[in-house]
Amino acid sequence: MTAHSAFQQRLTRLLRTSSREYGYDGETGEAFTSWQDTIRQELTGALGFPAVRAGGTCELDPERLETTENDGYERQYWRIRTETGVRVPFYLLVPDDEEPPYPVVLTIHGHCEEGKALTVGAINDDRSEITEERRDFARQAVQRGYAALAPDMRGFGELAGPEPDPEGYRSCTRLQKTAQLFDRTLAGERTWDVLQLVDFIEHEPTLNADRIGITGHSGGAAVSLFAAAVDDRLAPVVLNAYFCTFEDSIVAIDHCECNYVPGLLRLGEMWDIAGAIVPRPVAVVTGDEDPIFPVDGTRRAFSRLQAIYRNDGVEDVCELSVGSGTHRYYPGHVWPVIETHL
Repeated sequence: MTAHSAFQQRLTRLLRTSSREYGYDGETGEAFTSWQDTIRQELTGALGFPAVRAGGTCELDPERLETTENDGYERQYWRIRTETGVRVPFYLLVPDDEEPPYPVVLTIHGHCEEGKALTVGAINDDRSEITEERRDFARQAVQRGYAALAPDMRGFGELAGPEPDPEGYRSCTRLQKTAQLFDRTLAGERTWDVLQLVDFIEHEPTLNADRIGITGHSGGAAVSLFAAAVDDRLAPVVLNAYFCTFEDSIVAIDHCECNYVPGLLRLGEMWDIAGAIVPRPVAVVTGDEDPIFPVDGTRRAFSRLQAIYRNDGVEDVCELSVGSGTHRYYPGHVWPVIETHL
């Protein structure tokens, strides 16, 4: 037996014996509410929130540093403090032809060196990430009349970690390793930052804190999923190019280290995590040829999530939309959902 075969057999055995200790098991009514509370609590623990909180709370201390006028909207550059020693930069786009308070869409980028700059389209418009992959989705949001909040995720943009070495060592690698030493995870730190941005929205009078949607692409959709699972202020939730079974994606296919949360499969599969979002609207968007989140796995995970929504009587706000293409953003499938629910 080759080393590769032995590795695959071990993975198969681990998957078969995985407990899904907090997996959904048909609960309804008060039992369902209790199950949601439990999996949320366990998820925050797995993400490393207790370790972040142990560092002490701090004021957001928001500062607006720059404002630029664009065609049809204003782009504001802000920073807030999300924990001691960490200031997260973000762009806030607000439309010219709407009146505040604006409904808000949090737009969470995936893996990209530019971070928020790509999301707001502050790079060369001829880049394939915009012309083909349509990843300037914060700009798409403001063009549709929403305020769009686009932060840098840790490891990218202004929050990039150590420079990669000539062999391609990624900043996520170092940030994830060191986070785990302190009982944290990089995914958890990113999720924590997003929730502090929700707090910012609640304190910013030009923004409508009762209407906060979230959409993310790829790794940004992972953060969006975790954030919405633990915080009910976010709705609707649109997950682009990520939602799948862990078995078919994160386990079967090698991903960046930041996708791996220790102990997550002990809690449950991806549909169990997403079950914490019920009854808020959720949409899963993917491409039929996505090579790293296979559509068959997406359909399987969605079917299980849809059953949770159905048992709670809200199946109509749980949607799957499959586009024609690979690992990219699908505006034509995302924005109708947000327009319906936000």
